[in-house]
Amino acid sequence: MTRDAAERLSSDDFWGFVERLALGRRVVITSDHGYAATGLFFDAGDEQAAFLKTTFKSGRFVSAQHDAGPFVPPVALPVSNAHGANLLAVGRWKWRSQGGYPTLAHGGASLLEVLSPFVELTK
Repeated sequence: MTRDAAERLSSDDFWGFVERLALGRRVVITSDHGYAATGLFFDAGDEQAAFLKTTFKSGRFVSAQHDAGPFVPPVALPVSNAHGANLLAVGRWKWRSQGGYPTLAHGGASLLEVLSPFVELTK
């Protein structure tokens, strides 16, 4: 797969396509960070699981000001910015919630969740 990608990305056809796209504009190629297999996440301990279930239900964030809990290391991170206050689940934890947890989900506020690679191509 790596050789195939390198071959295609260095081909005249690819660079001809990029040149047509770049007429009068910048070309930025980015990707989404994707989803994680929650079946491989760590089971939260009883106290942590109760906090996560009460706070986040089946989600990975909740809007408005919330207590991040007494846990060290933390399981939640309060974030305030121009979009308001939010509490984010931190790390790869799973907890039971009504209907169970999905097999794929975002993994909380981790480096892999908040960074998406991109490349800008210019002539």
